[in-house]
Amino acid sequence: MEILAKDRYEEFDRFCDNHPKGAFQQSPRWGLVKTEWANEIVVSRNDAGEIVGGIFVLIRKIGFKSMMYACRGPVCDYTDRAVVMDLLDGVKQLAKKYKAYTFIMDPLVLAEDAATIEMFKSCGLDIQEHAAFHDTIQPRYNYMLNYIKDYTTDMLLAKFNSGTRYYIRYPFKHGVVCKNMGLDGLDDFYKIYSETGTRQHFTVRPKEYFVKMLNGLGDNCRLYMCYYEEENKPLCGGVAVQYGGTTSHVYGCSTDEMRKLYPTYALQWELMSWAIEGGCHTYDMQGVAPRPEDSEELYRILNFKSHFSGAVIETAGEFTFTFDKLYSKLIDTALKIRAKLKHK
Repeated sequence: MEILAKDRYEEFDRFCDNHPKGAFQQSPRWGLVKTEWANEIVVSRNDAGEIVGGIFVLIRKIGFKSMMYACRGPVCDYTDRAVVMDLLDGVKQLAKKYKAYTFIMDPLVLAEDAATIEMFKSCGLDIQEHAAFHDTIQPRYNYMLNYIKDYTTDMLLAKFNSGTRYYIRYPFKHGVVCKNMGLDGLDDFYKIYSETGTRQHFTVRPKEYFVKMLNGLGDNCRLYMCYYEEENKPLCGGVAVQYGGTTSHVYGCSTDEMRKLYPTYALQWELMSWAIEGGCHTYDMQGVAPRPEDSEELYRILNFKSHFSGAVIETAGEFTFTFDKLYSKLIDTALKIRAKLKHK
């Protein structure tokens, strides 16, 4: 086990980007986005000194103690219990260093993967199985196209039904253009994103957050905008990240205007085309709700995403170490009270 020095972070980034379990939230560059958190990386090496596993941990002070969070970590072969234990030993060292009251990780482990769940539990981690919809940091249900490896855009288009193909082609034939804009499109994106947040009742991140995403993740992050070309009118936009063989549509927004031009289909098609161009095996459309009682808005979004011939993926949820049960309970109670007051 090794707590990686900052000047060796690039070594782990290369490992993570090329590993089957790699995720952009485990890239050291994610720390350039999450600047309000400290971060550390724990790695495990083989006898040749090569990295065989790692975990990027965000650390944030809450009151007198800290919470530690590894989003989509660890990055390793989950069947290799020795490597997992090695990484978790490093996590425990970090917990002492930062006086952590809890550690949370949410690897992309399917809810049906009983063997991996049991392996993590045998390492001393707790899991709240079948957690309530709003009780996890990341959505437990994502909509994914996890079959696109070696696909061409023609092959992908043929995978969709005739209605979806029609909606994809329609906007391009009727004056809609979709462009990779980067920071040049941020003002247009943020205006629509803020309006969408108000309309759909989600928390709107500050504009600076997207500046940090685009700068920190570099060529791995793109901001696409769709415009009605004749009037240069912005209609919808999306921020996506391509990393570790997956392209993830992380943030999206749209106006209520010109919906009959189907610009959101044009946007999805451009993002999927980027995924295929990048040789990805998965296009992740991100969070959905399988039932309307979980979230009416995310359930409605599922109806839209279902046009793209993917599948709802249910993850196991969060695995945790609790180092101070009383402090953890106090913080959880305080956060729940704050959330209730916020929604009154």
